[in-house]
Amino acid sequence: MNKFKNAMVSAAAFAGLSLISSSVNPNLLALDGGAAPSQANVQSDLQTVDYLVPHISTVPANAGKRVELFVREKVQKPSTIQRPVVLMIHGATVSTVPVFDLQFEDYSWMERLANAGFDVFAMDHTGYGLSPRPMMDNPCNNATAQQQLYLVPKTLTQPCSPAYPYQLTSIRSDWDEIDSVVDYLRAFRSVDKVNLVAWSYGGVRAAGYAGLHPEKVERLFLYAPGTSGTTNYNRLNLDNSPQPQPLPGTPSNILGTNDFHAAWDAQVGCAQQYTPDVRPPITQSMLDFDPLGSTWGAAGVRRAPTLNMTTPNWGLNMALAAKITAPTLIIRGDLDKTVLLPGIQALFGDLVAAPQKVFVHVACASHYLVWEKQHEILLSASEEWLQKGTFTGQQSGSFAVDSGGQVRQDPFAVLPVASQLQYLACGTTPPAASCQVSVSVWNYYLVNRVSPGAKGIEIGDGTLMMTVQQYMAARTAAGL
Repeated sequence: MNKFKNAMVSAAAFAGLSLISSSVNPNLLALDGGAAPSQANVQSDLQTVDYLVPHISTVPANAGKRVELFVREKVQKPSTIQRPVVLMIHGATVSTVPVFDLQFEDYSWMERLANAGFDVFAMDHTGYGLSPRPMMDNPCNNATAQQQLYLVPKTLTQPCSPAYPYQLTSIRSDWDEIDSVVDYLRAFRSVDKVNLVAWSYGGVRAAGYAGLHPEKVERLFLYAPGTSGTTNYNRLNLDNSPQPQPLPGTPSNILGTNDFHAAWDAQVGCAQQYTPDVRPPITQSMLDFDPLGSTWGAAGVRRAPTLNMTTPNWGLNMALAAKITAPTLIIRGDLDKTVLLPGIQALFGDLVAAPQKVFVHVACASHYLVWEKQHEILLSASEEWLQKGTFTGQQSGSFAVDSGGQVRQDPFAVLPVASQLQYLACGTTPPAASCQVSVSVWNYYLVNRVSPGAKGIEIGDGTLMMTVQQYMAARTAAGL
């Protein structure tokens, strides 16, 4: 407990925050039965409080142990007034504070929502920030290539074998951690539901959680939900892991500052897409919230846990997406090379139970939009969506935002029918070749998933195998 408190005070001090005594409910200071507030920071009319929320871990490396998850709150004073609650969930590589509470100009997303009247919380999952990092403090527990690249010779004299040769967390353990924090916030702030805001792999975490616990989620705001790869969201994912957990590997992965920014540079396609002055605060915030990682290598490294992902993968899929009943907005930068468009469009199409859903794509914006000049669209869109369930006054639809921030309706952002069918049946989209399935299968996906109310085509007994192009041509020939 003291270790994490000291780390939080250190991180806050490095970030230039003024520390004062916590003014929250003193009953929460007990180690048992409540989260422990560490320090409060007052900026203008906002109060910032950091908590350690108790949780029984389901991460294989420390399963069954009581741990404490780092959660930051920003709220207008007085904090005792009941306000709608927002929980922000980070992605696979960067902890929560550098993403959602960056202290640079107007880039703090938490401050924006808190000033709009929300009680805003942001959590660190296991392996990130000031939450526990089981098995990650041994530098040998990183891939040999990463040791050689970042840790030798300053931290290690030579590469070494992992003491814990397994991957660390999973989507299931992430969902369990979200549930502990959500239940804590529901009790702490006397609300039935919370709003979820998430970036990147955090969107997979948040969307899956909303499908598992629709009774606890008010609205969803998903910013580039997915993971790296050609197909980020796979509606054919399994419900559970097909292989015993944990999988062989290492529990941690590391990345140097220059390589982190190089990955971002690869997605820069517009002049003045970001201001260079934003990068030093990002780097410093990442290091501040990893006191050990900041000492590794020549200039510190960004540490993140490995995620147990199988082949075939499991977790968020078509069935779980169909259980999401919260109004959902998905937003993505057009230059995003991490989370690609087909998976986003497929997820959007699978939100069949969401009463309102909006898709927004943003010009001159990458996967790192939260730190780019177009970041205002994220802040303003989330504020309106969480307050009213609308985007520019509209409850549903597809929209484009140009490089100047102007919005227009964009019905062409949704995949063509043939591409949707191919994705459903084959798991691929053009220009990849279509698989062959029976006419009855194409009819099923068309009528039940893509275009309810459409009429299937009758060809023999329905067993004839064909590609999606052949199926669509047959429909056209039949006048359908």
